[in-house]
Amino acid sequence: MRTIRLALTGVMFAAIAGAACSDSGTAVSADQAQVQAAYEALTGFTDEDFGDPGAVASNPAAASLSSAGLLDTAIAPSFWGRLRVVPRGPRPVFTRTIVVQGDSAWVTRGVDFQGIFLVDTSTDNTFNPTSKPLADGVRQRAVFVRDGSAPHGWRLVALTLLNWENTAVDRRTVRITSVAVFKNDSLLLQVDNPDSLIDVEPRVPRFHEGDTVRVVAQVENTTGGSFSPATFVFLHVRHADPVRIGWRRVPMVDNGNGEYERSWVVRHTGRDRFVIDALDAATLQLGTADNYRSNEWGIPFRIE
Repeated sequence: MRTIRLALTGVMFAAIAGAACSDSGTAVSADQAQVQAAYEALTGFTDEDFGDPGAVASNPAAASLSSAGLLDTAIAPSFWGRLRVVPRGPRPVFTRTIVVQGDSAWVTRGVDFQGIFLVDTSTDNTFNPTSKPLADGVRQRAVFVRDGSAPHGWRLVALTLLNWENTAVDRRTVRITSVAVFKNDSLLLQVDNPDSLIDVEPRVPRFHEGDTVRVVAQVENTTGGSFSPATFVFLHVRHADPVRIGWRRVPMVDNGNGEYERSWVVRHTGRDRFVIDALDAATLQLGTADNYRSNEWGIPFRIE
């Protein structure tokens, strides 16, 4: 059994490809290099970011929910977003473990970011977002089997969701606890742990153009504070626009008791992921406070 662990900056990662060394100085085996190439080829399933970078408009804008008592009404601003990689700022740090044993291989991958969260909380007609620190990371695991007919000689058989969360454990107060995916009212996938491996056949959702996809998420928020609602949840999709493939961010409907729901119609073929994005209300309401708290799950899918 060979194991490799890599810890690289974004620039180094792009340049080194498969010819890196492990922490102990052991060269990458041919199998490990092929598995790494097979994982990197899974564009859409494994991308470490989502959405258009910077402060962009939600579509449509989220409506406010009524407050009660002394709670402050929270209204999601029209323009907000993330820059996980800031020009001339800290580069992302990539980590990866590749274990090859016989005809099976296991990949564990992480990317950590030190970026900024942008939000325009003003009510004027001027686009002038403020920024706050964003420190988070994404994790994913995948399993491959040796297959001479597959690209790079290895075939994906299982993978986890993409799970973005705050780097600081004590800031992980907003948590997605489950996601259900329906196609034309038939349940395709139920996930209660983003680290659980999902079999590519048959559990990774498969859609066709024209299908209606309904996503239901359960979210917990223990941050505290006076805002109502305490949490905003959005859905990021790239295959719902009838004109082109491009990210669209839409608010999910609060069904009460921590459940949020949104449907979208499949417009294009391809392999990708859609993302459930849960944020504490104060992250969106208080423009410059160092209070970024969110959790995002990326669900892989195929459209045929």
